[in-house]
Amino acid sequence: MTSSSAQLEQRALDLAWSLWAELGVSGWQRRHTSHAIDPEPLLLFTAFLGDADPRLRDESTDWCIAYGRYISKTRLRNLLAAERTAIKEAFGPTAATVNAHSSLRWPGASVPRPFRRTERSAVPDFRRPSLVVARLRALFGVGARAEIVRAFAADTAAQSSAADLADEAGYTKRNIAEGLEALRMAGLLEAERRRNQLVYRLADAEGLMGLLGSMPSSFPKWRSVFRILESFITESRRIEPLKAGAAAVEASDVLLDLESDLRAVGARVPRVDVRSPDPWSDLMQAALDLAEAWSTGSMGTVTSRR
Repeated sequence: MTSSSAQLEQRALDLAWSLWAELGVSGWQRRHTSHAIDPEPLLLFTAFLGDADPRLRDESTDWCIAYGRYISKTRLRNLLAAERTAIKEAFGPTAATVNAHSSLRWPGASVPRPFRRTERSAVPDFRRPSLVVARLRALFGVGARAEIVRAFAADTAAQSSAADLADEAGYTKRNIAEGLEALRMAGLLEAERRRNQLVYRLADAEGLMGLLGSMPSSFPKWRSVFRILESFITESRRIEPLKAGAAAVEASDVLLDLESDLRAVGARVPRVDVRSPDPWSDLMQAALDLAEAWSTGSMGTVTSRR
């Protein structure tokens, strides 16, 4: 019988394959045609999956060599700084391999893997709804301004300060503040002072949407989705061999650590019933259900564009 951790890892691989196929990697199924893809968190998640699927590892690396100019080096560095040591170490060979085969200089590089390009990855343009993030970068540059516009495109009624946007955007508050002011000067945003901060909103939402073209129906909180999957996969390998009583305590700790991410993606936070014969298995079933929804694109638990 396949273990829960192995099942969860397979669903995580299915999700990663679908997202990379949407970006143009040579794959078989695209299940996320209406979901905005966020490349930097996807890169780190794929590095976490590592050698579980060598073809995914190598084809995604091939894509990065071809289209890495649309990846934000600054954002990668900022996201890496907040990651666990294991993720940083897993990303090192990917960054080093991309750097060795391109003029890119990605952060966090260690030792490159033996690698030969397949050149099967191809994306003729960024007009797919799912590629709106890459389209924004082609329009506004690979930097904070593109991430700011992404946030307002995801919620055209939003009223946000630099502090509101900085964490999700993956840039410093100063970078975001400068980007917000530049976009206000360009007439894309309006600003209003509220107490000790400036709050921004779109000046012409309809005009922005007309400029951007085909939009996805949802902008998932991919960083939270991936953190949830990474944690369950990692912890399940450690907890599955434990006795039920010890597993119940560990399951409660895992849920506590993931509570904010689960709420961020709109998922109901599961409860651990210590009276259950196998509380960890109960929790893993909830994780498998979430992973199934995410991997198939049936993402009722993601943040949708208003």
